[in-house]
Amino acid sequence: MRKNGLIDADVDFDSLAAMTKNYTGAEIEAVCRGATSFALFKDVDKSKIGAVKEAPKKGGKQAEQVERKVQMEDFLQALNENKPAFGVDNDNLSNCVRGGIYHYGETFSELYKVGMNFISVIKNQVKGDSQKSTSLLSILLEGKNGCGKTALAAKLALESQFPYVKMISPENFVGYSEQGKISQMVKVFEDAYKSPLSLVILDDLERLIEFIHIGPRFSNPILQALLVLIKKKPPHPDRKLMIIGTTSMKGILQEMELVDCFNVC
Repeated sequence: MRKNGLIDADVDFDSLAAMTKNYTGAEIEAVCRGATSFALFKDVDKSKIGAVKEAPKKGGKQAEQVERKVQMEDFLQALNENKPAFGVDNDNLSNCVRGGIYHYGETFSELYKVGMNFISVIKNQVKGDSQKSTSLLSILLEGKNGCGKTALAAKLALESQFPYVKMISPENFVGYSEQGKISQMVKVFEDAYKSPLSLVILDDLERLIEFIHIGPRFSNPILQALLVLIKKKPPHPDRKLMIIGTTSMKGILQEMELVDCFNVC
């Protein structure tokens, strides 16, 4: 596009490259096509498109539209409409902090600081030093229902700026079979192993394993899958994975040995 004089001077390729870190080649191509369409048709009166009968006259309005260049705002608009299939689950995470985050006391501020410190630790690993490097770090946030565990986990994930961030939540598995849930969880972790820095949220763990007090009953296959996934290190030594789990039933999960899988609670 630049070689053919179709790119405006305000287009910053370095910024676009940073914004498309998880886009495939096909997805980037779709963004370019979208930006071109926005540049060509953003000022066109759509109600009169079908009424055009004559070929564009030289110097006429239609001729000017053909000569337009794609601007940075066109690329930004195209990026909003074309999201990568692999990467950060922004919509789901943003929905978890829709009401905003309030630092309502020293305890919360300290907890938030600890979470950000853990993110900083795994992000700034010393390359090539096995004694100072860890490829897996897991945190469990526990507390009463409604205290803000999921919101805090989502805020930490959004601020981590990791290239791959996904949330595994019971809300995403409504209608799934037991095996279907396990397959989806395994896929999320397998995708996480492909990224240099990844963060996976396991929200509402007791609901993920389908625990109910009557019985009590739960899904042992899902529990066994989680016991393996939480403790499994990325196969490649240069891949770093952080896991944040949330629960309102720490005592129950302790008996299932799920709490012991996390580095910190």
